[in-house]
Amino acid sequence: MGLIDKIKSTLFDAGGDTPQPNAASFHVAPGTVYAPVTGMVVSLDEVRDEVIAGGLFGKGCGIVPQVGVVYAPANGRVKATTVTNHAIGMTMAGGVDILIHVGIDTIKMNGHGFSRFVEDGQEVVAGTPLMTFDIEAIKEAGLDDVVTCVVTNHDSFAGVKNVATSGTLIGGRPLVKVGDPLLQVSAL
Repeated sequence: MGLIDKIKSTLFDAGGDTPQPNAASFHVAPGTVYAPVTGMVVSLDEVRDEVIAGGLFGKGCGIVPQVGVVYAPANGRVKATTVTNHAIGMTMAGGVDILIHVGIDTIKMNGHGFSRFVEDGQEVVAGTPLMTFDIEAIKEAGLDDVVTCVVTNHDSFAGVKNVATSGTLIGGRPLVKVGDPLLQVSAL
């Protein structure tokens, strides 16, 4: 069994036809957005989408995923889902609005390779599985699988800072795991 298979067996419960992700558990602090996926952190300006890279969705960063499971990056309420299941918006305590968007142009996949486990209005705790996505299906469609995590209402706060650090670097970029601190939102 390879490393990725071991990670997948840890993250999923083998019951039923569709694998159901197990919840992750991590401590949370006010104003901190945690990594919703495991992977390599990239800056927004490295994301190959003009809208995202230009900050029009918000301030934050991207993560090149290693495993196709998205977890709630904080305690809060799901505020928006898409019919294609490739993006989820949520509001955390203190009114911070977060958008998690999987891939670039993945809306073109019409939901193929995506499964969502939460609904609009649902309260979630940090580590709740929000969705799964098939990394290989995204790549086979010729699309980028980068997961962006942004604070959409950043102008309501003093700042949004990328705080991702790691003892493991890939190409000088930190490798984060689910639950590692990713963004720090400062109050006005």
